[in-house]
Amino acid sequence: MKKLEKLTGVCSLLLNLMPFLLYISLTKEQSDIFVGALPFAIFYAFRHTILLFCRDLEYDYQRLAWIGLYSGIIGYFLGMFGGFQPIFWDLSGVGAGIASRLFPTAISQRKRLIKQGLLPKQDHLKPIFQVVIVLIGVGIIVWVKKPVISFALMLIVTFGAMGSIWKTPHAIRPLPVRLHWSNYLLALILLGAMLLLRLGRSLGFGKPLEWGTALLLIFLITMILALLLNHRRLLHYPNHLRQRIMLYGVCGQYWTLYSTVFIGILYGTRMYSWTIVAYLFAFVFGGILVKQINRLLRFKDYQINLVMIIFGILLTFWLPTYFIGVFIIRSFAGAERKIAIDDYEEATHNYSISSIVNYYYASIAGIISQLVMWGSLFIFAGPTGMNRIFGAFSVGKTSAQSFSIIMNTHLILAGYMIIFIMALIFRLENTKKQELR
Repeated sequence: MKKLEKLTGVCSLLLNLMPFLLYISLTKEQSDIFVGALPFAIFYAFRHTILLFCRDLEYDYQRLAWIGLYSGIIGYFLGMFGGFQPIFWDLSGVGAGIASRLFPTAISQRKRLIKQGLLPKQDHLKPIFQVVIVLIGVGIIVWVKKPVISFALMLIVTFGAMGSIWKTPHAIRPLPVRLHWSNYLLALILLGAMLLLRLGRSLGFGKPLEWGTALLLIFLITMILALLLNHRRLLHYPNHLRQRIMLYGVCGQYWTLYSTVFIGILYGTRMYSWTIVAYLFAFVFGGILVKQINRLLRFKDYQINLVMIIFGILLTFWLPTYFIGVFIIRSFAGAERKIAIDDYEEATHNYSISSIVNYYYASIAGIISQLVMWGSLFIFAGPTGMNRIFGAFSVGKTSAQSFSIIMNTHLILAGYMIIFIMALIFRLENTKKQELR
């Protein structure tokens, strides 16, 4: 088990990134695009909401890590039987989504504590070797056509992750005396909505489909209202810092969900895999790029980071430079995230949940960005256009009309991101001026 400790980082990357390719490949394998896409929707929904559901456990990253791994084992095991009954793929999306968020977040939090000298250092593979292993995994998922093999591979990865933290206690704190049961009720509503949608679509029953849609609307409305009413109560620190942390969530939709729509639907799964490659290269070489740019340009770090993110967004409007744009966005958004977490720790002296807080706000920003993206796509396409766009995913191409619809959505999402970044620059400039007075 001691040798497996070096693999903690690579297991974290695999659990974080590989499910995107796995569930996209499931979508392409099904004749009914709705039935095929539902496991991906469930995976993505739980990936972006599970931390908000688990806020009672925020001070216990070990427990979060183990919850994520146990969920992943159950999810990937069930996924192996999806070929016999597709509902197992739906259920697997819950476990995979929970694992893809909780385990990497817990590992990220542990790294923050190690950086502060609050935990002993641990050996790990160099980033370049981690990337090589992940690229091998990407190749397997892309080339292997049998989902059962892909799920079996992810099950092995999850067991490997469990072995890598085997000596880590399952918890360091007792369960909270007072649990926020409303969080867990919301999770059950989301799961119930997704499964009713599956039942209604698969069996052709009108009522389950209507109930599922109604439950999904209730979940979305409740989540939005809860975020609007409580986002300032999550933690107390200056608004610009909160907005700065949210930036990563805004940008994250570009290399995850929007790339799935733009690249995956128009150009296929194999082309989409280059988005993950761009992300991995940013993971290894992004810091070097950020340092070199900061040395060349005589501006403040946050000014360079934010302007370079805008530059990366502009590069994504042309396919040959799309992946370079993703590389730049991920590199400089990651640099800005590190600065924001450092500032948060300096302002609050709270090192136990600094990385977890980052993902809270990333989730909030991600949900808002999803509403912008899906809302724009629906406005431009309408119900018929949406069916045509996602129906084309099964053959990896779409019509010229659908291409213009997706590009219009691209404009709206990019415009929203740029407005967000410009507002952040304005807020930071005002803050710096006030500090100088």
